[in-house]
Amino acid sequence: MKPIHPQLTHPAILSLVIAVVAMVLGIVVYLLDREAGSVYFMSDWMALGDSQSSVFGLLGQHIPTFVHVYTFILLTMALVVPEERYRQYLLPVCFGWFLLDALFEIAQIDFIAQRIAAWVPDWFANIPFLENTASYFIHSTFDVLDLFSIGLGALAAYVTIQIILKRSAHSATPVCQ
Repeated sequence: MKPIHPQLTHPAILSLVIAVVAMVLGIVVYLLDREAGSVYFMSDWMALGDSQSSVFGLLGQHIPTFVHVYTFILLTMALVVPEERYRQYLLPVCFGWFLLDALFEIAQIDFIAQRIAAWVPDWFANIPFLENTASYFIHSTFDVLDLFSIGLGALAAYVTIQIILKRSAHSATPVCQ
């Protein structure tokens, strides 16, 4: 049987596992701390949270932004960047995801969000996933702490990959062949 990715090495597999665990944490935050209907992909019956209680407290408001940038950096490194180039591309990948997430957060500032929503073409309304683009910007809230959590997530991903590379420096053979 052919592997999905022929060069999946120990660092790539470990990055994938850590990314999946982090994503599960993000999903748990949404399920336990968010109200029904407040998350695009979450049906009302899935949401266990309400506006009266919070399992994760104040952190629950910022864990998803941390998790998003963190997991996408790990996934990008594991699935896109060959291991021999990890060190070369780690900083640009971390910065790229930080920049993208930070721009989306900044785009939630009211006067910017209103402009973006006005520029969204009408035909987006007929395309799954894009139909809520204008609504996303209009109903989202800019939060400086989210910018902080994005930066922290990018830094944590950088450190995680560095630790993975350091610990697996002695095993250069691919796990899947």
